[in-house]
Amino acid sequence: MKIAAIAFLALLIYAHVLGGVETMLPRPLSMFRDGEFAVLGNALFTVLALVGIVYTFDLWRLGRPTEAANAGFAIVVLLIVAATLSTGTLHNVGAFILLGSMFAYYAILLYRSSRPWMFVHLSVPILLAVAIGFRSYGIWQKALISYFVIAAVVHHHVVRRAARAPAVPEPDVFHKQPKVYRVNPGTTWPRRRDK
Repeated sequence: MKIAAIAFLALLIYAHVLGGVETMLPRPLSMFRDGEFAVLGNALFTVLALVGIVYTFDLWRLGRPTEAANAGFAIVVLLIVAATLSTGTLHNVGAFILLGSMFAYYAILLYRSSRPWMFVHLSVPILLAVAIGFRSYGIWQKALISYFVIAAVVHHHVVRRAARAPAVPEPDVFHKQPKVYRVNPGTTWPRRRDK
């Protein structure tokens, strides 16, 4: 998973360097498939799908079927986005659904586990827009996609580490054995005399 994520980020940087940062930076990810860098753009989508497939498979394998279903849904939408024209309505609707569903997915995960991180997560789209000076949707979109890739790697790492940790048995408060006191006959205690 980490190797696929690093490969995606490295390919993304390479595409910007190869095509010229000023030319490629404002382009959304899907427009990398158009023109002379189509092979590189398709490779970016392929590696991004690979990240999602490994993530989904491992979530399923580690006993998280609901999370795996959400990640699997994201892969299906990603494939629709990858297969449609960059200027098409289906492509744009799919991209919006994909970004929105991934944002909601991580917000729910963080809400369940760590509320302070959830508030940081909720501010990420605005912080990214402010950081780029509201210059271009393409820059913002690629930064948000990179954030989701990093979030998937972190979540994957946490889930794998939790699966490897030895299970700590929780105390069974409903089926405790009652304490039994036994009195042995034989020794008698003298009675106390009242004064």
